[in-house]
Amino acid sequence: MNQIKRKQFILEKLDSLGEVSVIGLSEELGVTSETIRRDLSYLEKSGEVTKVHGGAIKVQNIQEGSFAQRMDLNRQEKILIGQYAASLVTENDTLFIDSCTTTLIFASFLPLVKFTVFTNSSLIADQIKSKNNMAVVHVLGGEYNHTYKANLGIQTIEQMNDIHTDFTFVGVGGIDSDFGVMVKNLDEGRIAKKMLAMGRQKVILCDTSKFGQSGLMKISDINDIDIIVTDKKKNIHKQAIEAIYSDKIIYAN
Repeated sequence: MNQIKRKQFILEKLDSLGEVSVIGLSEELGVTSETIRRDLSYLEKSGEVTKVHGGAIKVQNIQEGSFAQRMDLNRQEKILIGQYAASLVTENDTLFIDSCTTTLIFASFLPLVKFTVFTNSSLIADQIKSKNNMAVVHVLGGEYNHTYKANLGIQTIEQMNDIHTDFTFVGVGGIDSDFGVMVKNLDEGRIAKKMLAMGRQKVILCDTSKFGQSGLMKISDINDIDIIVTDKKKNIHKQAIEAIYSDKIIYAN
């Protein structure tokens, strides 16, 4: 396959998946990793992709794209992860839940018992209360961001100063053995970082595509996370983290 066809293949892959890995493309196209890196560098210069550690994402995805588009990315994996993470919650627990597509799916599987939630997402609040009148849900105020369907900013953060919960559940933009747990947006990152600081059990919801991805803001060291709920797929970056932090990782069936 020549360079033009390779680049078209990469762009089509990005359209369907939102992200690609150097190793995966190298295996699919039967070329060296160095060839793929050159192709990605060319596409980045032309403004069509953004290179990240181990691969690339669509330019729109560096700003997370639309909420609906993100809901469709790796949806089946998110469902499995959300189902398992929800099983960790029991009656009378208190939770922080940040605003992302994976945590919205997670919220739909929470048990029909009494628990208390603090979230900056009205979508998550609606998801929980539409099914469970016993749940007590507090929506943290702040400046509403339409792209992220969430309240963000210093007001949101300050409201968490005196709240301590049993669990914090957050989604992430990337998790890397060198750089830790990251997100791609500063405003969302500050919220997630605060929630993690105020939760006793810190739980990351992270499908395999996020392993090896970088982000704009680090929200935690991996060592400070109690549980990483992920799917059973493999990539080389995930294997590196598994080798060090196997006691933290739970695989959703």
